[in-house]
Amino acid sequence: MSSPYTDASQRLDGNGYPIYSELPFLATKTVTFAGATTNAWGNDGGALDGGVLFTVTGLVQVRVVAECTTDCTGAGSTDEVGITGATAIFMPITTMTNLDDGEIWLNNSTPATYFVIGDEEAAADNYPIYLLNGNDIILTTKTADTDAGVVKFSVYWKAISADGQVIDAGN
Repeated sequence: MSSPYTDASQRLDGNGYPIYSELPFLATKTVTFAGATTNAWGNDGGALDGGVLFTVTGLVQVRVVAECTTDCTGAGSTDEVGITGATAIFMPITTMTNLDDGEIWLNNSTPATYFVIGDEEAAADNYPIYLLNGNDIILTTKTADTDAGVVKFSVYWKAISADGQVIDAGN
């Protein structure tokens, strides 16, 4: 019988030992925005507008954070991260020109270089854990193209059901 975690990557410390936490697995995806290119990430109305960042199977607990590694550009561009039917649960609509190299993008927060994590129930500066049941994590361009920029998305996760898994969608 194969393990449901065959594609999962467990985080390790500097000595190669597993990091034990409430969400021990990590999936990452780096998005390079090229909104002026038809059907690229950041192309408003293109094939990847509402595109799947991470494929989720089964029942999982997840936290999502994004780190900008190259300034985002695009006059009037806004993006959000969520799931179908709740497209902004992880990162609400954000003006992408406010997301600069070295900044962090969290739930309901203005991008910044640091955060003090508040209560799970707090509206701003929180870092909540969500329970998903096969809901893929998507990136939606809301208004205007996000012409350029690079953002690394990280999902910390734990399987609840035997088939629970989060992986890069590969697009």
